[in-house]
Amino acid sequence: MTDKDEEKKAAPPPAASIKGAFSSDEAAGKAALFKPEEMDIYVNKVTHEAYIFHEKEVNYDMIERLEYDPQEKRVDVVMKDATHMDLGVKIQWLVRPYFTKAKEVSIVRTKDREPLDGTIVPLTHKNTNQPIDKQ
Repeated sequence: MTDKDEEKKAAPPPAASIKGAFSSDEAAGKAALFKPEEMDIYVNKVTHEAYIFHEKEVNYDMIERLEYDPQEKRVDVVMKDATHMDLGVKIQWLVRPYFTKAKEVSIVRTKDREPLDGTIVPLTHKNTNQPIDKQ
C-alpha cells in the first residue's frame, strides 16, 4: 500500500449540494421535461408565488397546466394535446407546503441568472383539475 492509496481512502465524500433537495425518481414510463440539474424551484413562503427556473429551451405554447399529485409528490406537465410529461423531480418536503398552495407557477428560462423568457401556467391538483385551495 502506498501513500497515494491511503490518500484515496481518506478522501472525504463530496459535499451534498442543494440539488440533493430534488429527487428524480423517474416517473413510471413518462418522459421528463427537465433533469434535476437543469432546474431550480423557488417558492415565496408568504405569497405562495412559485417559480421554476431553467436554462433549457422549452416551447411554452404547448403547456396547458401543471398538475400536482399529492400521493406521488410529483408534478405532471399537461400539454394542450392532452399528453403528460413528468416535471422531472419530486417536490421535496422543504418547499412542498408552499408549492402546493400556489395557484399558478411561473416557468422562467434564464441565462447567467438573467431571465430570457417564460410563461405562467395554472397549478391544479391531480384528479380534480381545480386550482389548489389556499388554506
